Amino acid sequence: MLYQHVRRPFWRRHPTVTVTVLAMTSWWLWHGWYQALAVTAVVGLLVVFSRHRHAAAVRDAGLAARAEYEHRLSLAGDPRGTFGRYPPVQPGWYPDPQHHAQYRCRLRYFDGAVWTPYVARR
Repeated sequence: MLYQHVRRPFWRRHPTVTVTVLAMTSWWLWHGWYQALAVTAVVGLLVVFSRHRHAAAVRDAGLAARAEYEHRLSLAGDPRGTFGRYPPVQPGWYPDPQHHAQYRCRLRYFDGAVWTPYVARR
């Protein structure tokens, strides 16, 4: 859930439907069919609201299931229950995070919180 896909707006995903609705709306306004346009707009808003509410319920159910799963892991003593999907980096020797050409063959010690000044050759 950290990196959610951003959806394009409806009119970008469905240009044919958008043009058709705009043409029909213009036609109805031109001919004075205001009641039909109002009823169609209200029904459309009800459909949009219903779909939005359903999507929110599905999202909330997924979050609740994930929280329940991680809670059970935490109670069992599994570290995945504490840190979730992305556990913290363990202390150890890692390639030097400085991306200079002269430091490519060095390892730097990470103590679990910060990089230390201790360096070793590979």
